[in-house]
Amino acid sequence: MSIRFNEGHWQPSTFACPVCAGSAPKPHLLTVGNTQSAEKPGSPLHLYRCDDCLSLTYDPFPEIDYTQHTSTDLAVRDYVEFNAAIDLIARNILRAIPEGSHGRLLDIGCGFGFGPAAVRGMSGWQVKGYEPSRYGELGREQLKLDIVSAFANRNAEPGDRFDIVHCSEVIEHVQNPHEFIDILASYLTDAGVLILTTPDADRIRPATDPSSLLALLSPGAHTVLFSEAALTDALRAAGFAHVEIDRSAPSMLVYASRQPLRLHQRSPAEFAGLLHRYLQEALDRATPGTPLATGLRYRLFRSAMDGGDYALAETVFTADLADAAPMVDDIGTSAGFAARWPICIAASTYYLAMLMMIHRADYPGAARHFRAAARLCHTKIRLSPATAVVESDLLWRAVYHEALALKYAGRTSHALARLAAFVDFDGAASPRVPENLRPDVIALRDELLGLPESP
Repeated sequence: MSIRFNEGHWQPSTFACPVCAGSAPKPHLLTVGNTQSAEKPGSPLHLYRCDDCLSLTYDPFPEIDYTQHTSTDLAVRDYVEFNAAIDLIARNILRAIPEGSHGRLLDIGCGFGFGPAAVRGMSGWQVKGYEPSRYGELGREQLKLDIVSAFANRNAEPGDRFDIVHCSEVIEHVQNPHEFIDILASYLTDAGVLILTTPDADRIRPATDPSSLLALLSPGAHTVLFSEAALTDALRAAGFAHVEIDRSAPSMLVYASRQPLRLHQRSPAEFAGLLHRYLQEALDRATPGTPLATGLRYRLFRSAMDGGDYALAETVFTADLADAAPMVDDIGTSAGFAARWPICIAASTYYLAMLMMIHRADYPGAARHFRAAARLCHTKIRLSPATAVVESDLLWRAVYHEALALKYAGRTSHALARLAAFVDFDGAASPRVPENLRPDVIALRDELLGLPESP
């Protein structure tokens, strides 16, 4: 999908900014094809910048039916098996929950309900969600959650309020963000905490990796992308005197409250223990062979690997989560990919390769699986770049770790040949090589140049 930043071809547009109401002409930032419309796929959409508040707005707003746009089995599988960030959502919410406390969480735009389910399992809090799409119907049934299949309107019951309102990756979809913030606020207790995530407008620039950029833009679904200052102003105007924003990731993480914020940071080991217990219990309840079971197993396997719990990783892993010799040349659609493997296959093959290299010391086997993971990443990026953000990051890590495994196997020349894939750190490679990987690549190359080939 082509993203064309303005090079003077498009004129400014004059409209009232939905964030700050500024009426000055808005410079054209970029043009991108619609990725959400089945009727007009690829039709051009135009994004403009408000110079008053630095937020970004599509003009005109895209039209989309949120009760239907994620209704296909493929969309459900992509979300449930792989792309829903259960660990990240749970970590963000738990920061606002004191250990041992009791309270109520409302998740507006909760998707399948993974966030409320995880918080219920980890903390014992009461939870509820709103989700108008098919995700909510399936999550209500499979996770046994109180999910209302509707859009959330302003709370008409003052006595029915929540200690936390969580709303992840939703506000950028609405056409009147101030009205939406007022709706969120109407569900909070006086001392309650609002938790938001939303794409950071400052990340919309040519240097951002194309898959990440496409996910941030979500052309055809997103309407407004906030700047940090504009979002802070909007929240304070709604009565949230205390606002904290973390911009370390492509999406801003926001905590807002009428009262001083008191956030709680659990240690990595404590959080991992809570997460693993929840995922294992949820996996034990899930019907084997379903997308839910596959997704829970993959996430538990990956989290065990990330935390260095290799015994748990060995126990959780099943053969369907990896393919050492994937046949990809005949696959021309995302549906074809999903018919052959779980949606998580590229990442789970990569993590198995890490297990083989780090824990089993099977270096030739690890190298084969790293190469397979890279091929699977390439294929997913080719077929569905908008949903391949993880694969875009893992691709070059798989290439690097294959070279590392070959080094451990004593195959120095093969390792150097694999590193030759890193042809150009500055943009010739697509996707771009992650910046935090580049020093490791250079160090490994220099080390390999000084090593002899094993007999």
